[in-house]
Amino acid sequence: MSARASAFDNALREIAVPALTSHGFKFDGSRTFRRFSEGRRTCLIINFQLGQRSMAGKFTINLGVFAEGDNPGISTSRANAYDCRFERRTRIGALIPLQFPKLASLPWIGFLFGGPDKWWVFSDDSSDTDAVLSDAVDKITAHGLSWLNTIGL
Repeated sequence: MSARASAFDNALREIAVPALTSHGFKFDGSRTFRRFSEGRRTCLIINFQLGQRSMAGKFTINLGVFAEGDNPGISTSRANAYDCRFERRTRIGALIPLQFPKLASLPWIGFLFGGPDKWWVFSDDSSDTDAVLSDAVDKITAHGLSWLNTIGL
């Protein structure tokens, strides 16, 4: 594991675990958090995805709601965001309000101000990584949890 990934995992344990467990999520130790409905028939999923190759040093957040029977052979306790039905999964960037919505709708320059995907840059510097992870967790609590609760339980 790279020093950068190790710094990310340490920050995840220090920042995201306490914040998300306070909302009923359990950390699985591998960058995924799950919260189950009564009877464990539905699972809300928050997954921190690290970028690969050209996206190395960046991360995004995948959200999903997995219901028993969505993907044969996969139990709710093992489900990942990519196992969820298409209409019950998203990335946090799609939920964050645009900073300049009118500019985002303009042809030719809209791509500079819009875009539903959000990737945060992190490094092996723990204070930098802590700051960006704190921002990401704030986005989850501000926008992601309400989406998960509306779609899921």
